Amino acid sequence: MGKQNGIKKKIQGHTNVALDCDGHRESYAITKALEQDGIGLIFSSPLKRAYNTIEPLAKRKQKAIICSKNLMERGFGIVEGFEIGNITSAKAHAQNLILRKTAEKNYRPDGGESLYDVHIRVKEFLDFLSTIDIKGVVVCVTHGGVLDILYRIIMDEPLSSERKWAIPNGAFFLLERCEGDFKITKWAETSHLNSSGMLDEY
Repeated sequence: MGKQNGIKKKIQGHTNVALDCDGHRESYAITKALEQDGIGLIFSSPLKRAYNTIEPLAKRKQKAIICSKNLMERGFGIVEGFEIGNITSAKAHAQNLILRKTAEKNYRPDGGESLYDVHIRVKEFLDFLSTIDIKGVVVCVTHGGVLDILYRIIMDEPLSSERKWAIPNGAFFLLERCEGDFKITKWAETSHLNSSGMLDEY
């Protein structure tokens, strides 16, 4: 997914922000990298920053984009929009305390989701993908929080453990299905991008 307009280490969640200029450049790079591949299906989060990232490729390939709420970023509820590290008011201090609790597996901020809630829907989507029998590459456009959970599911990492794997904007994450199970063959591949100034996903 490409970079988003006006975002500098803010908690986005379900906030429906648009791509910025860098995001559109990343979208173009993604399209160029995949235009020679045989694309079977394209799935996307319905949030604009994901959908708009893959829209140029879908138009080039004349493929429909199938939106799935299972691919949406984690909902952070009342802490969406909080700028990480900016604790200059009583409200920001309270939001920071809530944000720290969101690392707990079952903690659900008001109006948001727990890590376990996201785990359930990511697992549902993986189970659905395992039933698809189609020729070509299946492209899925999603967000950092979903990719984090996906990695934990496949690599059997605890939900509340510290994340030690990168999830940069606009990167490729390649999975292969082997006898019903998925394995990661590439993670955070950014050779198609100019890597300078890339932000990690939030």
